[in-house]
Amino acid sequence: MESKICAQLYSLLKTNQKRSAEVLKQMSEIGFDGVELMGTDTCGMTTQEYKKYIADLNLDVVSSHNLKTVQDFEWAQEMDIHHTDIRPDLGDGSYDAVMRACEEMNREGEERAKYGIYSALHNHSQEFRKVTGREADEDRIYDLLIKNTDPKYVGFELDCGWCAFAGCDPVEYVKKYPGRFPLVHVKEALRSAYCDDELEHFPKDVLKLGKPMPPQNPKAAKEGFLADINYFTEEQAAIMYWGRHWNGRLGEGIINWKALSDALEAQGIEAYICEREYFSYEGGGDAYTCAKQDYEYLKHLLGR
Repeated sequence: MESKICAQLYSLLKTNQKRSAEVLKQMSEIGFDGVELMGTDTCGMTTQEYKKYIADLNLDVVSSHNLKTVQDFEWAQEMDIHHTDIRPDLGDGSYDAVMRACEEMNREGEERAKYGIYSALHNHSQEFRKVTGREADEDRIYDLLIKNTDPKYVGFELDCGWCAFAGCDPVEYVKKYPGRFPLVHVKEALRSAYCDDELEHFPKDVLKLGKPMPPQNPKAAKEGFLADINYFTEEQAAIMYWGRHWNGRLGEGIINWKALSDALEAQGIEAYICEREYFSYEGGGDAYTCAKQDYEYLKHLLGR
């Protein structure tokens, strides 16, 4: 079966799920084969109406992030969604904490499989740190997670940009662990991190200004997370923009996309999911243009 070229809605929506109907239509117009959703919001439609709306746009839903409860899994069944992300607690990054995370992933993966859902860990950069007190490359947290999880229940949605930003080569990971990557996030890295502090998902300077706030807070910026995650002040958002400025247009960074796509096709890949960090175009670009650029690049790369 030919792999699909898909779009992740997270950054396109700037986390405003109420706009997903509009954005889905735009992704269809660009030519994407499918999408990865961000949760269970259906834009005021019933689940069946939403499913039909997406199907009528000739889009497949290859995955949805942020499915956590039995109700979410039952919704995914109704939507015919068979992949979701899994985010274990890595604790202090020690060997024991990582092994507990592996047990958690195996347990959760087996439970989700009862609903026909395959779990895949979506990484950021922290997973490529080495286990506390260890120095060998094979002692990176990500390697231990792969080696100690059951492929029957747990896969990995390799975010290539975060991997490269952490100073690792996504090509080498796919070659080292073939078959563990049913999905990938196609994201460019213009550089690797300057220091270990940059590997934090939320820069320390952001957190110094306070924890992300709920949307009803009058100081919250106009755009933010509608669900239960984060809202930033305008000052925090500006720092986040510079903290994500390593992400850019496909083909203009440090990732060898030809070698990576060859390795992925060799191991079998269901979907390439394009995503840019939404703060990376906050400074003047727009989401639609970014998505179209990435789609055209990937389409040419794969000879479609």
